[in-house]
Amino acid sequence: MMTVYEVHPVNPQKRGLEAAARILSADGGTAVYPTDSVYGLGACVTNIKGIEKIARMLEKDKTRPFSFICSDFSQISKYVKVSNAHYRLMKRCLPGPYTFILDATNLVPKRIMPKRKTVGIRMPDCTVVLKLVALLGEPLANTSINIAGELANDPLEIKAAVQHEVDVMLSAGPLDSPEPSTVVDLTGPAPVVVRMGKGEWDENWD
Repeated sequence: MMTVYEVHPVNPQKRGLEAAARILSADGGTAVYPTDSVYGLGACVTNIKGIEKIARMLEKDKTRPFSFICSDFSQISKYVKVSNAHYRLMKRCLPGPYTFILDATNLVPKRIMPKRKTVGIRMPDCTVVLKLVALLGEPLANTSINIAGELANDPLEIKAAVQHEVDVMLSAGPLDSPEPSTVVDLTGPAPVVVRMGKGEWDENWD
């Protein structure tokens, strides 16, 4: 049965964050948490059992890429290759509702992306998940939660749908305007918007 901690969206209680971090650090630990776009489902990037559990739960292929939620740019630079131009662009947008696709470093576990050399990076504008990741000391392998094909933003609906399959949930209440993040590919000579989502985009940004 999933443990649920109610947390304040701006000043989350330390007890809930620390409890969730302990569970995520455990063997196979998985969690639900708010972001600045929708509620996410994830496990530590080094927790292969947890990631495989999520893949099975969502009936997705194990090779499907997860985005990585990072707490700061220092953590981002450990897992993807960031040029000066990339840094300037990401600094403009993050924290925010964006996913940036970049070339992965050797720290990305190969079992997560056996046939891929890129990773989607997120730094949501959400205090709850940023503090959680900072406590973990490593990114979360993250995917959004869909219920009956729709993006989930109501904690009560999410709890009912996943309470027997997920270990812990940080509930910060319903999210306003749930919408996927804007996805931008930075692996080529110029940024390419793969999916227009919640994050605004200006083609003049570079």
